[in-house]
Amino acid sequence: MTVTTSGANQLTLALVGGYAGSGKSEAGKLLAAVTGWAMLDKDTLSRPMTEGLLRAMGGDPDDRHSPVYLEHVRPLEYECLLKAAWENLECGISVVLVAPFLSEAADGQWTSRMMRRCRRLGARFETFWVDSDVGSMHERLISRNASRDTWKLAHWSTYVAGMDLGLRPASSHHLIDNRISAARPLAEQLESIVQRILERP
Repeated sequence: MTVTTSGANQLTLALVGGYAGSGKSEAGKLLAAVTGWAMLDKDTLSRPMTEGLLRAMGGDPDDRHSPVYLEHVRPLEYECLLKAAWENLECGISVVLVAPFLSEAADGQWTSRMMRRCRRLGARFETFWVDSDVGSMHERLISRNASRDTWKLAHWSTYVAGMDLGLRPASSHHLIDNRISAARPLAEQLESIVQRILERP
């Protein structure tokens, strides 16, 4: 898809969120490819730091569920990700930001702060929520064979019990159906959404 609409050059922060295995990274890459915006993925930017910190704290480098990770490491991951995003926007570069954002996007106050900062920078704020079903996510996690998913797969019933598949962002958002059985391909859905965004006055 070639972007030729009037809003194509407007500064944008596009947040892409969803559960592990929903297809966030694939969606983010497709979105970046369609728009030409910078792609910042939390795992890519922070995984070496995360694994090193967890080892230094005497923990499992693949841990993403213990209080040590959730209270001490996870906040640093998001801090690094957002600082990189703001720096790009301050330089006039639109950003696709990929991370679960499970607690953040559902928090109205967090979203309001993001929107206010975007407005100060003259940027629009767009949220893409990648939705999927348990079977599709399980299949993707098995296929990608990432060590950080070891706990999830080994304790699948416990992990699924803690999921809220009805979770949605607090702000207006673009919902993407990325179930394996989805009626429309992921790329087609994203191109349609991007076209609508960029056609706004």
